[in-house]
Amino acid sequence: MSGTSGEQGQFFSMEIANKALVDGNFEEALKHFFVCIKMLPVERRGRYEDQFAAAIHGWITQSSEHAARAVNLYPQIRDLFPETVRTKIAIVKAVQISGQGKWLLNCLPIVKEAMALTTNPEDRAILRIARVNLTTVPFPQWHIRMVNDTVRIDDVVLKTFDTSDAERIFPPSIDCQYQKMSNLVIALEEDVCLAMISKEVLKRNKVADRVTVHAKNSMQFETSQNADVIVSETMDCCCFGERIIETFLDAHVRFAHENTIFIPQKATVYVRLFQCREIFDIHCQDYSGIRYRSEYVKINDEPTEQPYWCAAREDYAEFEFLSPPEELHTADFSRLDVLQKSLRCEGSTKLKPKKKGVAHGFTIHFVADLTGTGVLVDSGDCHAWDYGVVPFKEPCVVDVGQELDVSWKLVNNRLDVYNNFYSEKLQKAGSLIQYQTISMDRLHKIRDDSYFKQMMAEITINELPFTEDISFCVPAECVLKTYPNKEPTGTIIAGFIRHDGSLNQDNMFRIEQCVGHRDFVKKIVPSQVRIYGHLFYSDYIHFDARPDPTAHCKVDLATVRNFNLREMRDIRLTQRNDIVLASEEFEMIFFDNDPNNYRNDLYETVTKEITVQPNLGAADGVLYEFEVLGVRNSKLRPVAAFLFQDRIRTGDQPASISKKIPEYYSIPL
Repeated sequence: MSGTSGEQGQFFSMEIANKALVDGNFEEALKHFFVCIKMLPVERRGRYEDQFAAAIHGWITQSSEHAARAVNLYPQIRDLFPETVRTKIAIVKAVQISGQGKWLLNCLPIVKEAMALTTNPEDRAILRIARVNLTTVPFPQWHIRMVNDTVRIDDVVLKTFDTSDAERIFPPSIDCQYQKMSNLVIALEEDVCLAMISKEVLKRNKVADRVTVHAKNSMQFETSQNADVIVSETMDCCCFGERIIETFLDAHVRFAHENTIFIPQKATVYVRLFQCREIFDIHCQDYSGIRYRSEYVKINDEPTEQPYWCAAREDYAEFEFLSPPEELHTADFSRLDVLQKSLRCEGSTKLKPKKKGVAHGFTIHFVADLTGTGVLVDSGDCHAWDYGVVPFKEPCVVDVGQELDVSWKLVNNRLDVYNNFYSEKLQKAGSLIQYQTISMDRLHKIRDDSYFKQMMAEITINELPFTEDISFCVPAECVLKTYPNKEPTGTIIAGFIRHDGSLNQDNMFRIEQCVGHRDFVKKIVPSQVRIYGHLFYSDYIHFDARPDPTAHCKVDLATVRNFNLREMRDIRLTQRNDIVLASEEFEMIFFDNDPNNYRNDLYETVTKEITVQPNLGAADGVLYEFEVLGVRNSKLRPVAAFLFQDRIRTGDQPASISKKIPEYYSIPL
């Protein structure tokens, strides 16, 4: 089929489209597909949809800019295939792969349209996964905690804006709560998803005519107006991670007049010593003469990959502070000359332990003075913020009466805090101690070695030279190094559990790549993995996962309430008293790791319906844990949970739940 179009009589044909598709010239292929398919009656277009879907998928993943163009082209694409879903699924998958998160929410209407059209169970499962992912992306856990934190909302909204008669307010980082008190607001939010949600919230609360929302970073926003009040979100757990200094410096120059009020006016960062062996063990493990440390641990004076880890003290039963907070630095956001000094500065302080103990690291938190009138927000007292945690490379015994030297550097919004009081013996050892930085997943495999012996027992001595470890397990690597590596690979060591207790989906793809159609791979270890579940109940998780209708200053956030978390990870049962099991145990999934199971060209959706007898009147979701070769280890191995969209009332009647796993992706129940 062919045709001509345009003033110059450009020639279009399916033959050219298919050749361009095979050659990977997706843009050229799409031009020809668009014209030629449009000329066909709707009932005949379906025979070409596979090629078109492949072209649109390839084009989107070819360049990050194409995600936006594809979303904008969707009305024309829908007109080509109004009654089928293959192209719709291809677009959604490609936008997800592209890494352009700000366009993901625009795919939600596409998913809903496709779900209404399809009758294929596998397509419905894939679309259900996509819908869950899309409604989760805009609201990670810390957004929900901010929405639900009544202390923070009361301070930021009710107290702060009651003190101002401003006509023009610029919040360079939008928060849904700010809209209530404003006369004329220009709201700036770089994340397109959040900007769209904010617009819906404003419409629902009938104040959209007073607030203009721009999906831009404040530094890219241009205006001739000056603001009476400039508000920025009150920072991450270490105050400076959200580039608040640069944001306010830019606002001083371009948006402010001599009487502009800046909120927050200033913020002070504090450091404390803490004791928690569990946190230390998460980040520090020794094995075979090497001291392995996470990317958050400062091994020397050089900056680590990450300046701090985030943790809530409520998640660790034995967490304890050993010193009162000491001030590190105060950033004054209201004075341009003073604020400029906070771009690059350093200093030191002394920590004085209030009791004897073993210190495992520093915590960092901030206190923000919102208006200079005594309206303070202490991140340590609010549920919205975690503590910033700087784990030590070795535990330090401390005692009352000591003065412990701590230094810090603040450079380009990054705050690093250093321990200068390691023992003299440790400092003298110097290079004699071999430290190595590795990922959290690899650290977890050292700490949780409960099934290591059983796993290695599945490999004979003769098979060890032909064994490849794709799990990055340090103990396994040490064993394999003692044998000469030989080809071809006959045995693969795989890792099915992430350090946060969830299924390691990357592991599945690694197995597929290693096994494929190569018949010489005869064994995958561990050979068997099971996942067991319980219904569970937790007020703490309920509050962290779902926007609370009672916490919103009478603002209607029904739109936001669609964006609850669907999975909670890194739950350490030995540290948590809030979790109550609400049913007997049931088996969810059994992985038979026969290599032949990974040699399929097509993967089918596995659907399993389970009838569960509740023993409590309510449930928040399904808590799940792994059993590897018959071994469990909930003491050292965190678990994860699939969360229901809302808390369900179970009564005493059996509840039916289902689990689907298409293409190795786990879905919340």
